[in-house]
Amino acid sequence: MKLLYLLKKTASPATQQMIDSHQKMADVTIINLYENKNYDDIIDKIAGSDKVITC
Repeated sequence: MKLLYLLKKTASPATQQMIDSHQKMADVTIINLYENKNYDDIIDKIAGSDKVITC
């Protein structure tokens, strides 16, 4: 399973714990929206993911 995390701000400890647990069982990609402005790449990653989680 491919999971994509779109972070709007720095991950809180609870969010980081959730990411860490998901990384044990899935292919996790993390995109920091406050740093990454390559929208073509972001759209491609969204389309190629099974689930998208926004935090």
